Amino acid sequence: MDTLETDVLVVGGGTAGVMAAIGAAEEGARVVLVERDNMLGGVGVCAGVHFYYYGSLGGIQNRVDRQVRELSKLTAGKSKGFHPEWKGLVLTDYMERLGIRIVYDAVVAQMNMDGNKVHGALVETATGQLQVKAKVTIDSTGDGDIAYLCGADFTKGRAWDGALHTYSLVPRYVDDEKVLRYKNFDVGWADTLDLRDLSRAYRTGRRTAWRYEETPENTHYTTVGPQLGVREGRYIVGEYVLGQDDLLLDRRFDDVVMQCFSHHDTHAFDYANESELTQIYIAVLGMRKEKFGGDVPYRCFVPKRIEGLLIGCRALSQDRDCGMALRMQRDIHKVGEVAGVAAALSVREGVLPRNVNVQSLQHRLVERGVLQAEDLQRESEPWMIFEGESRDERKRLLERLSPLEMAEQLISHLGGPEEDTALWWMIQLGEPCIEPLLQQLPSATGAKRRGIAFALGLLRHPAGIPVLAETFRSKDAAKKPDPLTCSEERFIAALILLTVMQSDAVIDDAVQILGSERKSSHLLFILQYFIRISPKMSVEQKKQTAEAVLALLQRPDLGDDFIVKGSHGITPTLGKSTSMKWGIELSAAYLLELLGHRGKAILDNYLKDERKYAVNAAELMLARLANPEGSASV
Repeated sequence: MDTLETDVLVVGGGTAGVMAAIGAAEEGARVVLVERDNMLGGVGVCAGVHFYYYGSLGGIQNRVDRQVRELSKLTAGKSKGFHPEWKGLVLTDYMERLGIRIVYDAVVAQMNMDGNKVHGALVETATGQLQVKAKVTIDSTGDGDIAYLCGADFTKGRAWDGALHTYSLVPRYVDDEKVLRYKNFDVGWADTLDLRDLSRAYRTGRRTAWRYEETPENTHYTTVGPQLGVREGRYIVGEYVLGQDDLLLDRRFDDVVMQCFSHHDTHAFDYANESELTQIYIAVLGMRKEKFGGDVPYRCFVPKRIEGLLIGCRALSQDRDCGMALRMQRDIHKVGEVAGVAAALSVREGVLPRNVNVQSLQHRLVERGVLQAEDLQRESEPWMIFEGESRDERKRLLERLSPLEMAEQLISHLGGPEEDTALWWMIQLGEPCIEPLLQQLPSATGAKRRGIAFALGLLRHPAGIPVLAETFRSKDAAKKPDPLTCSEERFIAALILLTVMQSDAVIDDAVQILGSERKSSHLLFILQYFIRISPKMSVEQKKQTAEAVLALLQRPDLGDDFIVKGSHGITPTLGKSTSMKWGIELSAAYLLELLGHRGKAILDNYLKDERKYAVNAAELMLARLANPEGSASV
């Protein structure tokens, strides 16, 4: 068996891994890079998304992008964004000049560990096994595969059904102006950590490359993929778990090593199955496109309990809501570079990665342009602001006004065009808002009255329930959803708040609406309401609800109206791969069991489904039913 000895082993040569390898080598470390495919660069080079969507500038990527632009000037071909082939060439050239040893077409079979300390990996190649001994290993697999093999703790998927982001298999084409472009539409769901489901995802992606009136005869692609566009996998639990509120409130961290920037870019439209934070932030407040960013601390790169390992990919330690934003190519380039520089510093200092001198690391990252000097000293400035207001002005106002004065100012926006921003700030302010809201509720009318009720609902105060119930019963369709905000009509937003408050005020109304509602995303919200409120139902209400659910399950087109995302105006995929029938049936079956009816047969049937994501969801729900304490809530 061949053996390689190195300072730093990087596993994965994708978006983060290439930058990790370059960063470590530029800092003087010997580097071995193990890549499962035969090319470098990840999603921008291999998966067809050769365009930067948000993220933050800085570090190696600036130099790489500059060289890609210069190389593009020497060729006839033009490209939307950057040219993927030229970027691949530039990255490969960096590797060669730095003496980085690349092992292509190779996978890690086993991690070499002494207790909880990593010493390298056993690698399988086409010509046999390769032993790589390393002082520090960087997991740049995207999905945290290496940390998983080392026994690190992790989270995966949504709490309700375990589902991951929808995936893409992106076709590329040359338009009439001779510009290389791509179509980034979602295909459906997959558990990309399962071999069979991954294979199924590739087959389904290729079948849906030509859609509607498109055929290979009238629509010519240069390639489809070839790599799957995967947006989410495991999140490794590190010494700090970054949350979306950390970014929204611009919390500062002494061990900041990079800045990130994006928005809550979930590709889900079944928000009833998402976290409570997402339901409120997007479905109620419509803030999907609100931009935010901030500090990413070094502790997010350091897995708990495991030594000699750094997380240098999108699997770094963050909660799932935060992961909707901290996954863009520019930011993941920086994640890789931070890990690479930290690994080299660990080797140079002769300490474990968790014991690296953070001030020394920050100094090098500032010199490399990953961080700015002011990032180490700046004051926190919240992102949520009103029209005509700066972030600094919002910060000063928060410092100057008393809680009661702030509450009065926020209440003045309710019923108006900036109600959502006011509601978000009222959640942060909390208790001081309740008394002035209660004082104004009796005399308020129209949208103002509804806004006050929403504020009380968000603060979990029962005084808002009558108006919320009225909003639901009337099927108030104000605030139609659009592709940017993704907010729901007010009657569904009211139902979300009634669900969170576990109010039984609209059980009978929800039964009636379930019978007439056809929109899949709305059906899921109604089912989730029943699930949460089932312990409060009377025997007769359980009977009527079960009858309505059984009738729902008889619909031949159940779930077929559901669409998944089509980025940048691309027509979304429609068909079996994107139907929400699986999600509705599983939630309905779970609910039937709570109501004392037979739903388990449906869940058991899904255990035999070819789609692993559906199997996962069925297993989660069966596990909840086996645990009575968790049966009525997620």
